[in-house]
Amino acid sequence: MVFSCIPFLFFFLPLCLILYYLVPFSWKNGTLLIFSLIFYAWGEPLYIVLMLFSTMLDYTNGRLMERFGTTRCRRILFLCGSVCINLSILAFFKYAGLAVSAVNAVCGTAFAVPQIHLPVGISFYTFQTMSYIIDLYRGKVKAERSYITYLTYVSMF
Repeated sequence: MVFSCIPFLFFFLPLCLILYYLVPFSWKNGTLLIFSLIFYAWGEPLYIVLMLFSTMLDYTNGRLMERFGTTRCRRILFLCGSVCINLSILAFFKYAGLAVSAVNAVCGTAFAVPQIHLPVGISFYTFQTMSYIIDLYRGKVKAERSYITYLTYVSMF
């Protein structure tokens, strides 16, 4: 689903807005989260798991950094762990095929080039979750207490 398609403009978005304004305040983030995940699943249902993993990783590391990151060294470990895992996932999806092709060209091998489908929005939400953990490390923000709020922030269509 794209933002300019008829189902989004005349069904999905109005329904989301109507429900958002009808539900009690405590359910608003949950409503937005459900609609965001439906929107994402419309195009890439399998890759919701990847987004959930990425957000859970940085949410958990953020909470751990706040709780156990009393020294700069510990804070750096939480930061580096999150950044390395996130960039590894992003690099795999974006560059695995290119890397295998390059190895084949340079070494004369014939490894099968993987045809990996790039998940929609992976760069956006990867850098968004990384900016959160970096801001936590720098002390610019406090760790988010609610995973629902954090996931809504990352996944909002």
